[in-house]
Amino acid sequence: MRNIFRIMMIGLFGIGTASGQITKVDQEVYGMDCAPCAYGLERGLKKMDGLQEVRVSLNDGKAYMGLAAENGLKLRSIQEEVKKNGFSAKKAEVTLIGNATKEDGQWYIETANERFSVSQDTPTALLQKLTVGTASISGTVQDEEDDNLSGQWSIVLTKIE
Repeated sequence: MRNIFRIMMIGLFGIGTASGQITKVDQEVYGMDCAPCAYGLERGLKKMDGLQEVRVSLNDGKAYMGLAAENGLKLRSIQEEVKKNGFSAKKAEVTLIGNATKEDGQWYIETANERFSVSQDTPTALLQKLTVGTASISGTVQDEEDDNLSGQWSIVLTKIE
């Protein structure tokens, strides 16, 4: 009986620490210069599982996305879809819920699928507010080369909730 209880507790604890997800992405898109291009990108993004809202703005050069609750979508997948439609994905403003950890003086935020390294360019006041455990944060993910989408990102935090 004790073993069953221990297994249940480990399972519940593991689920709580491993979960996390991106909830919002405002993705800069380079190379989008006509309305049909923006429409095509919007259609491509809308086909992705996990996106609840998608709006692509030609004027802003951005794709604005709200992600569904309990989604498993990765920033890498979104950027790959942008690339597949003939554009380059530049920096992205993201909001996410993840597990904050600190290793050798470096902060990380992990979702169920990706790891975000907190940039040293994050304001000191925000770094001081960060604590180990579940965190809801917003920030700007630095641009990566289209051919090097690693799934490990550097993020400059702009808000901790």
